[in-house]
Amino acid sequence: MRLEHFNKHEYEFVTKVNDWIHQVYYSHKIKKTKFLTPREQQVVQVLVNEFEDVVVRFEGGFKNAERKRAIIIPAYLSGELFDQTVVGYEVQYHHRLVTIEHRQVLGSLTALNIDRALVGDILVLETGKIYVAICEEFASFIMRYFTKVGRHPISLLKVDIKGLEKLEQYEENEYIISSMRLDVVVASLMKASRSEVFEYMKQGNIQLNFKLEQNHSYQCKIGDVISIKRYGRYKLLAQKSITKSGRIVVIIGKTV
Repeated sequence: MRLEHFNKHEYEFVTKVNDWIHQVYYSHKIKKTKFLTPREQQVVQVLVNEFEDVVVRFEGGFKNAERKRAIIIPAYLSGELFDQTVVGYEVQYHHRLVTIEHRQVLGSLTALNIDRALVGDILVLETGKIYVAICEEFASFIMRYFTKVGRHPISLLKVDIKGLEKLEQYEENEYIISSMRLDVVVASLMKASRSEVFEYMKQGNIQLNFKLEQNHSYQCKIGDVISIKRYGRYKLLAQKSITKSGRIVVIIGKTV
């Protein structure tokens, strides 16, 4: 394991993953993680690839799930079937009378003082239907204590979510920026100065493609995902044009 391939803030997670893999490799155990971010999944895959006799599967419940559990197993078990690791629930409520948003569902779950990593993706459809992916071993707790979203009473119905696809929805806006530098883009999104953005980045509040980023001069590309603490998640969707003065017109979507 070469730590120099990872950022310093990732060392603790990398060491933990390496321990998991060694347990599987030497003790022939099966390791099921909690839900991982796309960057954490990438780290797990990179480290597993260093071992010929260990493989990893990722399970998020939904099609194209963003957050997924890793199941690390000895290679000789790769063809075996394992118990369900992700359970799906439909959040039932009076959706004709009440509007519930993604942030409200997540806020009510985290208000139960649970580990965020026990909850996977939350899918809110245009019809008002809401689905949640949960770690299987945590299901009984959720059924017992997750009874409200805000002040609104809810009930949970266990459903098969494998046929449901996780699609990102964006509120699109047009921005005119002087360059594609990360600090310039973030300054436009935050409506802040570049010096304020620089300090915000130093505090570890900016993620680029799900990875903590402190290089303010990074040249952003279309498709990059920028997460700004307390501001939300954004994706660079398209470069529209260049103005006569050389400024760049880009379309950036904020995840809703």
